[in-house]
Amino acid sequence: MRLTHTYTRHWDIETRQHELLGIDLGEGIPRKTLRYAAAICGTWWALWLLLFGFPPARAVSLFLAPPIALTWAGSKRSATYWRRTNLLVWSVRIAYLLRGIQPVLGRGRIPGPRLGLRLRARRLGERVPQLPRMPGLEGLFGSEGPDATHTDGEPFRTRPRVRLYGPDAVAKSHRKRRRRTTTTTSTKES
Repeated sequence: MRLTHTYTRHWDIETRQHELLGIDLGEGIPRKTLRYAAAICGTWWALWLLLFGFPPARAVSLFLAPPIALTWAGSKRSATYWRRTNLLVWSVRIAYLLRGIQPVLGRGRIPGPRLGLRLRARRLGERVPQLPRMPGLEGLFGSEGPDATHTDGEPFRTRPRVRLYGPDAVAKSHRKRRRRTTTTTSTKES
């Protein structure tokens, strides 16, 4: 088996903000991180001001620390998917828990059937095994009854055969094809 290396990680280019409101930022903060910070801090501070009003002097750290920590952790590259940030990976996981995987019908022109809250609750119960054991919630997060994922029919299974051809095999097939085309043209001429 042949191994290759991908060097695109070293050539990753990101735009940086070197100056913000006349303040020199030195090497600069990545612009994506600034966008994350603006969205997260703006949402957090708007909710805080709406629910609790202006924070007292003792609660300023509670007012500032969570959005800054979430921006710092969310703007880092994911360890599993190095091309994505942690915030994007987290949002994909949350979207999976809320919406699930919907089938693509008619190349996306026809909306798929809504599988409903039952499937989402079952998936959440599988992810967090303590939920079905809680009193009063065993019916919602339990796995009794028919599986709602099979409402669109059985899954389509394929058996792909993966082959790896090297340059020697490709050259051999070209020679065979060339021989075949030359013998067929010579038989047609005679």
